Amino acid sequence: MLSAMRKNMKSLSITLWLVIASFIATIFLVWGMQSAGPGTGGSLAVAATVNGEPIPQLEFQQAYSQQREALRQIYGDQWKEDLAVTLGIRQQVLDSLITARLLVQEAKRFGLTVSREELAAAISQDPQFAQDGKFSPERYRRLLDANRLTPERYEETIRRNRLRQKLAALIQASAKVSETEGWQTFRAAKEKVRVAYVSLPRSEESKTRLENLRARAGQQKTPWKKLMQNSGLKPKQPKPFVFGAAVVDPRDSQGFHLAILRLKEGEISPVVEEGTSYFLIHLLDREDVTREAYEKERDTWMQQLLAEKRQRIWAIWVQELKRRAEIEITQELA
Repeated sequence: MLSAMRKNMKSLSITLWLVIASFIATIFLVWGMQSAGPGTGGSLAVAATVNGEPIPQLEFQQAYSQQREALRQIYGDQWKEDLAVTLGIRQQVLDSLITARLLVQEAKRFGLTVSREELAAAISQDPQFAQDGKFSPERYRRLLDANRLTPERYEETIRRNRLRQKLAALIQASAKVSETEGWQTFRAAKEKVRVAYVSLPRSEESKTRLENLRARAGQQKTPWKKLMQNSGLKPKQPKPFVFGAAVVDPRDSQGFHLAILRLKEGEISPVVEEGTSYFLIHLLDREDVTREAYEKERDTWMQQLLAEKRQRIWAIWVQELKRRAEIEITQELA
């Protein structure tokens, strides 16, 4: 299925990319019932309300149909109708519409606006609408027509996306990365370690066996090599690796690496319980990262660290915004 998806992705038309870009890449694909003209609100059925503001059922159905069609073209012959249920598309679409409403409400609360000049610049600089390197009004109208979008609705989408960007910049402005943080995280990410370890499938018997080994190492000061010789177990000793490298089963990886971070050279870990396995780990040595290596990558590293911190701040803020909001879902998502 994945190979079929990749094949179909390469052959997507530019019109479909417009749909994907305007829906998946931004949380702000709100079809704008307010801009659809008179007589479209009021008594219409609603899919949800967000702090008292309705999301009309028709708006939800339009967004859902557009997203479903985009995925159908991506999957190609592998598409089956029940995939929409398996992938939870209805939930994703409604959640995106709810989040979009909340962010627009917050943007207004902060007094953020998008001028007509900003809107025009954003559209005219979009390469999808360019012909011979310049914005083409004809191409713009043709692509919107192909996707059954009016300029008013598409421009409302862009306006809301710009509001989101301004709001995100405002919330993320508090993100800072100190020199100490930059150096310490660089060391943690780049430092190589050399370990030896044994692992056993998770069971009470395995846990007890490794705990007894660990106890002998602690109480009798038994060296690792002798401990292994007497245990009947065959330890593994991978090549030096950095934190997070693929050394063990991905299901076991997080606990395995966190245990190594806590060890000093020559120490043996407590029994590590993670995923499908129990581990006993011996840290042989660490290959220190030099300050010179850090200075060579410092600027790029600090920028990356700052970007990651901004994303975390934004994600936490949005999550808290949704937690505090009064949201009522009336749309059946099954």
